[in-house]
Amino acid sequence: MSLRTLLTTLLLTCSFSVMAATEIVPLNYRTSADLLPVAQNFIGKDGKVSAYGNQLIVNAEPDKIDELKTFLAQLDTAPKRLLITVDTNENNFQGDQGYSVNGAAPNQTRIINRSTDSREGGIQQIQASEGAPALIQVGQSVPLTSTQTDGYGDLRSQTEYRNVTQGFYVTASVTGNIVHLAISTNRDRMSQERPDVVNVQSTDTTVSGRLGEWITLAGVNRQTQADKQGLIRSYSTQGRDDMTLRVKVDTLD
Repeated sequence: MSLRTLLTTLLLTCSFSVMAATEIVPLNYRTSADLLPVAQNFIGKDGKVSAYGNQLIVNAEPDKIDELKTFLAQLDTAPKRLLITVDTNENNFQGDQGYSVNGAAPNQTRIINRSTDSREGGIQQIQASEGAPALIQVGQSVPLTSTQTDGYGDLRSQTEYRNVTQGFYVTASVTGNIVHLAISTNRDRMSQERPDVVNVQSTDTTVSGRLGEWITLAGVNRQTQADKQGLIRSYSTQGRDDMTLRVKVDTLD
């Protein structure tokens, strides 16, 4: 090997040693699984990043490593503690109006005028860390009895237990004073018309809004009307179901 070749090899080796460095970057709050893709994208073709436990191992130029550490410091912060409130409000109205004539006594007419008005709902709250999924669910297991005809034509009753629950599953993240929510809610209720039926309401959505302000997730307004008329009676039934679902997120820090 000539002297010139030897000097060139030494210079290249020294240059590579100066340019490349390996450093372990510990993480305090975020996991390496969360930040590894971000770090790899930041370094790009200028180096290599791998994960070991909750640490990142970076091989790149020292200046590039310093830039990455500054960038990661902005992301590796303590997650905010959040109070998530879900409010459900439901109003149900049913009214019956009409008249019927007694066939035995034509002069006797019975006036029908009755109504039922009910309000249901309530507030559910849970504390959660920013970025971590949270679940709250309450309910009970209720017996539902159904009747079927067997192969011999006899009626058979069968009772099964069904979970009737209310709750929500949510993951929240905060950017400034804006909260981003991925939320799923469910609200099961026993039917008032049929004891063997469970009415189910559910939502699955992604929304954003301001911290401390109510965000409307869903609203339902349903009206029904049925009329029956005959020679000796007239009957009308009206119903209305109104439901609103909203969520609010407050910071506890």
